[in-house]
Parts: sequence; structure tokens; C-alpha cells
Amino acid sequence: MGDPKETHIQHMFDSFCKKVVRNEAFNIQKKDARFRQRQISMETLEQKSLGTEFYYSDTRLNGNGKFTILGIEILIGNEVLANAIEQLASIRQEIILMSFFIGLNDREISEIVGKSFGSVWYQRQEALEDLNRMLGDSYEEN
Repeated sequence: MGDPKETHIQHMFDSFCKKVVRNEAFNIQKKDARFRQRQISMETLEQKSLGTEFYYSDTRLNGNGKFTILGIEILIGNEVLANAIEQLASIRQEIILMSFFIGLNDREISEIVGKSFGSVWYQRQEALEDLNRMLGDSYEEN
């Protein structure tokens, strides 16, 4: 049968692993519930006849940054932000627009652009760093 001490250690490890998996599943459920509570699906927006225009506006600056991605026209009223996004490499620009203005996650974006999940994540992080360098603290102060 084996050493009782070794069997006890195996049971303790088994119990520990089950607790970790159970708690991680609980954390994922809580995260998903928060996500569902805060997010609005594209189908809901379409049902409300909002069309395919999304608009972000900063009333302090008059700009006309227009971007079209996936057939959706995105209008950015903040000229500084629009110019910064325009200066990004095309793939990073697409990823930022799909992520923050359309609300797609990295997995959905990876399927659309034909790149791996990790590549999309990396490009988004680099784009955010580029935007941070371009905008600096001046954007946060406005």
C-alpha cells in the first residue's frame, strides 16, 4: 500500500490542488460577472438602432479624426488623441481602435487580423506605450 506518511502527503497535496482550482474558478466567475455587468454587446447596440457610428468627443478641442475599421466609422473629437492614433503603425492603430473604441478583446482581434493572441497583446501594449510617449502628461492634464 505504501508508506502512510507518503499517502498523507499525497492527500494533502490533492486537497490543496482542489482548493486552488475551486478558488480560481470562483475568481473567473466573479471576473466574468463584473465584465458582463459593465459591457454592452454589439447586438444590443444594433438593436437600439445606434447604427455603425461610435463617437468620442472632448469638447475642449475641435478635431475631426475619422477612422473606419470593420465598416464602423469612429469619430474622435479630440485632435491631439486623433493625431496620436493616426501616427501609430497601421496594425497598432487597428488594434487600438478595435480594442478601446469597438470593445473587442485580444482573442477576437487576433481572429480578425490573422495574428496570434500573444502578438495582438504585444502590439496593443506597444501602441499604448507609443500613445503615452506621444501624449505624455499633457493629455492627462487637459
